[in-house]
Parts: sequence; structure tokens; C-alpha cells
Amino acid sequence: MPKLFIGPYETGLENDIKPWLLPEEAFSTLEDAYVWRGRVKRRKGFNLYGNNQLTSRLSMLIGASGASPFAGVIPNAVPIPSPGQQMFSIGTVILTSNNAGAGVQNLISTDPTYTGTLNNTTGAYIINHPVIAATNVYYYPGLPVMGLCTRESSTINIEDIIAFDTQWAYRRSGGRWDRLDTAPGYIGTWTGTNYDFFWSCNYRGITEYDRAFFVVNNVPADFIKYINQGSILWNILRPQLNTGAANRWLDTGLIILPFKNRLLVLNTTETSGIAQNSYPNRARWSLNGDPRNVATSWIDDVVGSGGYIDAPTSEAITSAQFIKDRLLVFFERSTWELVYTANEILPFIWRQINTELGCESPFSQISFDDVVLGIGNRGIHAANSNGVERIDIKIPDEVLNINDPNNGPARVYGIRDFQRELVYWSFAAFVKDPIFPNRVLVYNYRNRSFAFFNDCFTCYGFYNRDVPIAWNNLPYKTWATWNVPWNSGTQQLYTPLVTAGNQQGWTFLFEDTGSNAPSLMITDITNATRTITSPDHNLQVGQYVRFATVNGISAGMDLIYKITYVNTDNFIIDDPASVAIIGVYLGGGTIEVLNNIDIITKNFPFFYQQNQNAKIIENQFLLGKTQSGEITTNIYLNSNLAETILPCMGTNVVNTHAETGDLFNANSDELWHKQFNGAVGASMQIELTLSDAQMRNKLIQESDIILHAILLNVEPAGRMK
Repeated sequence: MPKLFIGPYETGLENDIKPWLLPEEAFSTLEDAYVWRGRVKRRKGFNLYGNNQLTSRLSMLIGASGASPFAGVIPNAVPIPSPGQQMFSIGTVILTSNNAGAGVQNLISTDPTYTGTLNNTTGAYIINHPVIAATNVYYYPGLPVMGLCTRESSTINIEDIIAFDTQWAYRRSGGRWDRLDTAPGYIGTWTGTNYDFFWSCNYRGITEYDRAFFVVNNVPADFIKYINQGSILWNILRPQLNTGAANRWLDTGLIILPFKNRLLVLNTTETSGIAQNSYPNRARWSLNGDPRNVATSWIDDVVGSGGYIDAPTSEAITSAQFIKDRLLVFFERSTWELVYTANEILPFIWRQINTELGCESPFSQISFDDVVLGIGNRGIHAANSNGVERIDIKIPDEVLNINDPNNGPARVYGIRDFQRELVYWSFAAFVKDPIFPNRVLVYNYRNRSFAFFNDCFTCYGFYNRDVPIAWNNLPYKTWATWNVPWNSGTQQLYTPLVTAGNQQGWTFLFEDTGSNAPSLMITDITNATRTITSPDHNLQVGQYVRFATVNGISAGMDLIYKITYVNTDNFIIDDPASVAIIGVYLGGGTIEVLNNIDIITKNFPFFYQQNQNAKIIENQFLLGKTQSGEITTNIYLNSNLAETILPCMGTNVVNTHAETGDLFNANSDELWHKQFNGAVGASMQIELTLSDAQMRNKLIQESDIILHAILLNVEPAGRMK
């Protein structure tokens, strides 16, 4: 009886050829799982960047409550941006805005002794409350996270992380987010859209040891802004570009970065007299030294000061990254290098590297020691100073699935996860024309394999763990999901972690946790129709959710639900247990998005060359052991993925835990699990997933899934038709 052993796994997802032509250990579908060091692993969840939603969402301190009412005006918010999704908190009491109409709107409150209103037109708020002195009041704008930037500090491995939404900048203070600059006459307000992301860099000040933090978002009205070392106050940098009469200025740019002791701005917007113009192919630089002097640091009509050079192409600069001591600059359909000449008259010149492969997505570029990875309109590319080539030959058409409307290419955002040796690219997939990213393309740069995650992240950043893991702050929901050794180096102080933000202003940490933290707010619940209101939730029909908190609802919301209908701000959940939703929603509710897996093997053509069908006698799966997990294995014959063939004995459920009474494998890390099949066909594919019942079982849904190998026992079974 022939046996086919499949493993270890290296290829990952491949869809450039028909499934029956794939390598034996390749997958035609690989979602919410990925190939890693010879095995297939279920993707890990993410934790909140904080203890709860109040400390994890972008927020600003607007005062301390005293005598009731507490009243004021939201700073620099006229009218309220994206009304109907704002929130206030006083201590643990949450007041939620759930009406997007103009003028004064009532807030719903988790405590009936607290009431309030928010004027969506003027930004004025009034909160009535019991007289409690010196209780901080926070405001949560609910705007998308548009940047998670690193600001250098004077302490090694202790960098500040500065977050941005479309209007404000934030920093961590007291274990939560707060507005960065609260000085009178505050100028740290931005006016960008939900696709104008922030590009930042750290560069010198007056002296070489000064560190200033520079930021652009490519919106001319916002200019270039910077914060000096040791300060939290924003300054505007709008430098003069010529001597004499001040009639030319640099307003902003798409990219800002230091290079060869100068500060560079690429793809600039400049003003000459009263005319403001964009120079999409321009590189402009400051003098060698302090770039902050608006009168002298950037002038281009004095040798040895600032200057500029335009690339000899009509294409726009879209991104830039370093490789060692070289600066690669990406245009829409070509790639160039900005070469340093060491000539004070013209310190930089352009050199073209590739004439047909460029970049569409400014924040898709990921720098390695020898190449820069990025996403263009023709593929995923690896570039260096010697050339550019595609790396997505296994999935050549996936780049076409990036949604072009709603500025989809500008929303692609990438980061490198050093700990897991992965690259993540968030993007909006072409499904019902989404606004915000709803998928993540995952690239394992060790074995060059691909996979997809179903997540909604607008941007990424890096965070150095500033609090070591201890018993009182374990990032795991249950003992079953804690699968990292207690003395693991990943849990020590200053461990670098990937952080992410989403479209509602939540922030997260990528830690080794079994399930996702809450990531969406609930602004309203319509009991009769089971409709949940969550602005810009970005969910899709068929996804599963769990409600972490539903204040005021006394019944009907404590299960796992499947989404049956969606629009931009609302979705409807099913009724698996025929339980009515009872109560009046009081706000402060949160949603956990649950991820299934979908792993489909190649189509195995066992005896094609012999013109023989195959009888699949037995399937065996070598799986990582869990406490109570299981998976469903669907068998498909003859390239027909529309019809599942059930095993002749037993079910299509395969345990990932030890069988009852199996004492021999009590201490094993991996277990073989058999499934007797009996199916006959010309070819076979296997799908590993979680069924509807398994997705609704909390213990099963949160269990880890690791596939080490598959062993198939087959024999010829007559001629093919």
C-alpha cells in the first residue's frame, strides 16, 4: 500500500499554477495560518496596548471633574470629525456618542447617574455627574490611527512611540495615551484625510548630539513639524528657500529623512510668492548641520547651503528606503538611487536602477541588509542598487486584489516582525470596495513563503516592552493559550514588539496570545433586529465575533456569533441559540473578532500517470498537542471544492489533544491522529479548518493549531473515466 509523507513545509501559499501541479507540501489556500520553520502554525492573536480599551485607545486628557456639570469644548475640533463615534470617560464610567447628527446630541452612559451631551457642530460638551473631585476626564476621538512613529530618547532601547490620528499626536503617559502637546496656542493639529499617513525621522539640532523629531503628512496646510530634544512642544518648519525677499518656501513633502548629514524632503510642495505648487519628482535638502533655521538652513541660491534636484522623469516619488549607505527612491513605475557626490555645489544626483518596476504604496517598503521589499502596481519587489526583481512569482496575481478605489494603494502599510521572521502588509482587498485595510499579506523571508491573515490594521510601529511580564500582567486569557516558556527571552524588559493601530483609534501589541483582544467599539444595539452599530467596523459576512462587554444588556449577548449582514457602520448577528437580546444598551461595549483558519493542500493526483483512480485508505496528521483543541478536515475529490466527502468511519473531526486514556503520549509535544477515509477518486485535496460548531466553542476556538506533517495511505482503485 503506497504511503505519501508530506513534510516539512517550506513553500507555503502558491497559486500561480493549477493545484495538482503544486509541490507536495504547498497550499492552494493558506489563511490565518503560515509556514514557519518546517511546520504550519495558526496565526497568533494580538493584545491591547494597555490593560483595557480606555488605556489602549488614542485619547486626550481634557480636565478633571469637580462640581457638576463638567463642560468645555474639544480643542481644535470644529465640527467634530466623524461624529457619532466619540467617547468620554470619568474614572471607569464611559459616555458614548451614538448620533452623527448636527448640533447637540445626547450621550449614553454606563452609569445612569452620569449624563451628557456633545455638540457635533461646535465641539462643546456637557457632562453631568456626582460631585467627585479630581477625577480625570478623557476624550476619545475615535479617528483612525495614521502613524506609530519612533522618537529617539537619550536612553538606549527606550524609545518613545508617538501615535497619530488624522488630527492629533499622542504619547504614552501614565500607562495610557494622552495628547502630546497641550500648550496654549497648540499648533500640533493636522488636517489630513484617513489616507494621509505620517512619515517621521530623528535628526540633529544645533549640535550633533541634539535629537529632534521631524514629521510630515504631505498636507501643505500642516507644514513640516518637529519637536526638540527634551520637549513635548511642536514647532513649525517652513523654511525660506532663497536669500533676500522671502518669496519662496518649502511647505511640506511626502517623505522626510536624514542622509549624508543633511535633512532631505522628497516629493515636495513649495510656495513661490502666492502660488503653491507640487514638485512630485524633487529631492530637496538642507545644509550640512542644523536644519531648523528657517532663514538660512534650506536656501538654494548659496553654494554649500540647501539645494534640490529633480529626477528626469514625470513620475512621482512614492517612497524611499536605505540599503547600507545608499538611498533608494521609488517612483510610480521605476526605481532610482539618489547618489551622494561629496560635491558641495551638487551633493546629490539621480541614477536610474529600473525602468519598469516601481512602487505605488509609500509605506509598503521594508528594508533589509541587502534589499528593500515593496509593493508596486505590477508586483511585490525586492530592490537594491543593482536592480529590481519580483518576489511574488508564487502568487503573481494577488497584487491585483489590492483595492484601487478609496485610495487603496496609499493605505498599504508594511512592517518587519524580527521575532517571528515575518513581513506584514496590511491592505484593503477588493471586496465590496472597502475603505480601510481588511487583509494582511504575510511573507516569511526565511523560506520566502506567503500567507494571508484576516485583520484590520491601518498602520504599524515598534515598541520596546517597558514593563516586564509578571504574574499580574500575563498577556494570556487562559492557561491553555499560554504556550511560551516562562523564562522565554521574548518576555523580558525591552523586548521589541510590533504594535498596530486600527480605524477606530485602538492600538495593539503582537504578543504570543491565543486569541484577539477587543478591537472595536459598540455605539448602539438594536435588540429586535440584532443589529450592532460600530462605525467603520470593516467586518464581513461570515466572520465570527464575541462581545467582551455589553453594558446594560442582561441576556442574549454572551455567545459567539456569526455575522449575516453588513454595511459600513452596522452588522447583524445570527441567533444560534434562539436567545432574545434583553436590556437597554448603555455604551462602552467592545467586540472581539475571532479568526478561523483555512488551509487547503495541493490537489494530489496519486495515479494520474497510471490512468488509475486512488482509494484513500487512511489519513494521518502529526499535530501539535493541545489541552482541548480539535479541527475539521474536509476531503475534496476530483478538484471539486464544492462537495465534501465524509470519512467512511467516524467523523471529519480530528483532535489536537491526546485521546481519552492515552497515557503513553501524556508528555508528548506532537501527536499522530488517524482518520479512516475510504474515498475513491482521481485526485484529493484536504482542507483544515474549524467548523461552525468549533468556532462557537470558546476552548476549541482559542486552542493552538500546528501541523507538522501528513501521511496518506492510498492504493490504486481502477481506471479513471
